[in-house]
Amino acid sequence: ESTQHLTLHDRCQVQPGSRRGEIAYIGTIDELGGGGHWVGVILDEPLGRTDGCVDSVRYFEAPGPNRGGFFRGKNVEGGDFPEIDIFASDSEDEL
Repeated sequence: ESTQHLTLHDRCQVQPGSRRGEIAYIGTIDELGGGGHWVGVILDEPLGRTDGCVDSVRYFEAPGPNRGGFFRGKNVEGGDFPEIDIFASDSEDEL
C-alpha cells in the first residue's frame, strides 16, 4: 500500500506544490471513491480544499477552512519538514 511509509502525526510535504503539514488521517474514504487509502493532512497554510470533512463525514479536525486536504500516499513524503517562516529573510542586508 502506498501509505505504509507514513505515520500519523508526522510532519510531511505534499506534492504538487511542496505544501507542508502534519499527517492527521490514514485510511479509506468511501466518499472519495477510487478505493485504496488516503492521507489526511493538516496544512500549515490555507492551501487545501477541506477542513477535514468529506460529504459531512469528519475524518480529522483542521484549524480552519482550506487548512486540510486528502491526498494519495504516493504524493505525501513524511520527514523533517518544519513550518516555513514566510517572514524569515535570507538577506543580511535587511534589519
